[in-house]
Amino acid sequence: MLKNLTIFALAILLLYNPAFSQETKKALTEKALMLYRQGKFEKAIEAAEQVIELEKANQFQDTLSYANSLINAARMKEDYIIELQNKAENKNLIARDKFELYEKISQIASELETLLRQALQLNETGGRAQSAQTADVKSELAMLVQKYNPTTKPSIESARGRIDEAEKLLTESLFLNEQVRGNDDDKTLSVVLQTGDFYLRYVNFEKALPFYERYIQTTEKKGGKNYPELMNALRSYASILFTGFQDKESADVIKKLEEITQKKEEAKFNNFNFQLRSKDAVAYASQIVQSFRTEDENFRKRLKLVGKTLTGSNLELSPKLVRVQVKVVIDENGKVVEAVADDKDKKNRARAEQEVSKWFVRPFSYNGVKHKMRGVLTYLEIT
Repeated sequence: MLKNLTIFALAILLLYNPAFSQETKKALTEKALMLYRQGKFEKAIEAAEQVIELEKANQFQDTLSYANSLINAARMKEDYIIELQNKAENKNLIARDKFELYEKISQIASELETLLRQALQLNETGGRAQSAQTADVKSELAMLVQKYNPTTKPSIESARGRIDEAEKLLTESLFLNEQVRGNDDDKTLSVVLQTGDFYLRYVNFEKALPFYERYIQTTEKKGGKNYPELMNALRSYASILFTGFQDKESADVIKKLEEITQKKEEAKFNNFNFQLRSKDAVAYASQIVQSFRTEDENFRKRLKLVGKTLTGSNLELSPKLVRVQVKVVIDENGKVVEAVADDKDKKNRARAEQEVSKWFVRPFSYNGVKHKMRGVLTYLEIT
């Protein structure tokens, strides 16, 4: 409440004293930057948000300054999320504290998305739609949209919509970067790599490969074959080659990587989950998850009828959703020709292997060559 009153008072002063406005904005901006550099993100963001409120009063005169204030606050929130994520990954953290951290991350991500969308709208309506800044905002928004969803339980349609939007934003950002900065600029190449990572996240090897190849080839020309910025792209590139049974080519890429790192690279590539390449797998999982939710809801209703709630004493009686990872080999036509379930229960293994063997997986073809694939599929079962 006190924070909102302070911002309101500053905004009133702005209306009657432009000089005060500029001095106050400058002082708050410098304060935010100082706190940000000190790693005091919450206080830095608070100061940056005060600048935003001050800019609102002047937005019709200077939309660029307003957009800049939104982007500054957004980037502080981005780094704050990274700090919170690092804290959440602490193995010694208790479950409740971890949950609260992720709740906080989700809230900040939602606020961050709003800031970026507002900045993008200001740029597009203020004659800066083709600017380098707009390209940067689009790539940042794309990353955010694909990683976070403001809906607690998003539908398949809403999740798909955000993936499509992220792809569109990346495509537009890359095009803008190429036009404004050039094909080989570091910022452009960063979006090239980001786009490759985006497609790899959704196991779309065919679309990911040309971006990794472009990034690697151009970066090698600019910085040399031992340039450290090549490492992430080389790892991803090698993993796709290995998945497609191109073992020699994958090994050659690993050698390049080891020349950069000067240490033995532990190749752990046989772990891509082909779920999103299989309509059968997605349909099966959707049906099982829906059945599980229904059974779980009915179980809780039965408890409620007898005046009970779900506790440790009756938790064992509630329905469980069991996940079994199945290592698979997919032939050139998308058929599962080998399935080995990773489960101690012999009956679980048999059911998982039998079910997964029925599924069709979209074949992997690149530059006119079909490839077998090795990876995993996930079998679900309610117990």
